[in-house]
Amino acid sequence: MPDFKIVISDPQTKEPKKIKVKVRSSDQVKSITGEKEGKAIPQAKINEKTKQLLNLDILLTIETTKQEGDKKVKLKGHFKVDIDNNVPENEVWISKTMAERFGAEEFEALAYRTKALQISIDQNKASSLIGLKIGDTVEASSFLGLPVKLKITGGTDNSGFPMRFDVSGPAKRRILVSGPPGFYPKEDGERRRKTIRGNMISQDIVQINTIIVR
Repeated sequence: MPDFKIVISDPQTKEPKKIKVKVRSSDQVKSITGEKEGKAIPQAKINEKTKQLLNLDILLTIETTKQEGDKKVKLKGHFKVDIDNNVPENEVWISKTMAERFGAEEFEALAYRTKALQISIDQNKASSLIGLKIGDTVEASSFLGLPVKLKITGGTDNSGFPMRFDVSGPAKRRILVSGPPGFYPKEDGERRRKTIRGNMISQDIVQINTIIVR
């Protein structure tokens, strides 16, 4: 069974406020196994005032650019917020492992509330998701370490076929559809026969789409 990719969206984040911050690596921020490979959500320390200024909940995005030859490359990272009032205002402390990923021990970046992120889940952790259906909610703490509930909204199998909420079971089927997922009509009333997956997560699913539930 391949790794699952989990896409997490925050429906309460529309146009996040962005501020310039100084990002520093710190020994006070522990590295998490898998964070460099995108298999764990790393931690970032900020103070309470910075959190309030950014209207943060639990997830923070930092974004910067790096010069590579003649081109500027955009680098982005998503972090779980940890409040520490020893951190100066408008600063973000991250682990040395994540600083290596950005290519600097200290750099300037834009910080804002995360709208969406994608993370890979190892097979042994993903097994708890098998059998869940679109519309089900699950505690993210069990496999992501996030103290939130996630609602499953869809997914895709290993051949790129989407799951549909209105088709029961995990099987792949070819059905007549009039709209997404699986078909985007160009004309009113247009219908096509398309291959889709049912609404239950199976070992053939490789990506799951979720939203944070509050």
